[in-house]
Amino acid sequence: MFRIGSIFIPVSDVEQSLNWYTTYFYAQEIGRWEGGIGICLPDGSTQLGLIQTTSTQPTTFKDASGQAHVYFNIICEDIQLAYQSFEQAGLIATPLHDFGGMSCFDVRDPDGHTISLISEELTSPFHRDRVKDLQTKGNNQ
Repeated sequence: MFRIGSIFIPVSDVEQSLNWYTTYFYAQEIGRWEGGIGICLPDGSTQLGLIQTTSTQPTTFKDASGQAHVYFNIICEDIQLAYQSFEQAGLIATPLHDFGGMSCFDVRDPDGHTISLISEELTSPFHRDRVKDLQTKGNNQ
C-alpha cells in the first residue's frame, strides 16, 4: 500500500551531480523539470531527485548523543569492490567497517554531502530478503 517514491538531494549544480551519480553509482536519468533531475539506480524502485539549491543544505542530522547520521543509505551487493572503486577515485570519507551483520563506508558527493554505502549479510534482520519476508507476513494478516 505504501512505499518510498523518491529521496531528494539538494545540490549546487544539477549537471555536475548528475555526472557524479551516473559515473559512480551507474544511475540513469529519468527526467528533468525546472530546477531538478530525477535519476534511478540500477536496482531498486526508489528514485533520487537532484534539486538545485542556492545555498548548501545539510544531508545529515545528529542523534541524541551528538553522532551524525545520514537520512538514507545506498545498498551495495559487493561492498569490497565498491570500496576499492571509490578509494581509487579518492572519494572515501570513512574506512570500511563491519557491525552487526552489516558493512559500510561513507563517500562525499561534489557538494560534500555524506553518502553511506551499506551491505547486509543474509543473517541481518535488515537484509532485503528478511524485510521481504516480514512484508509478506504483514500482507497475509
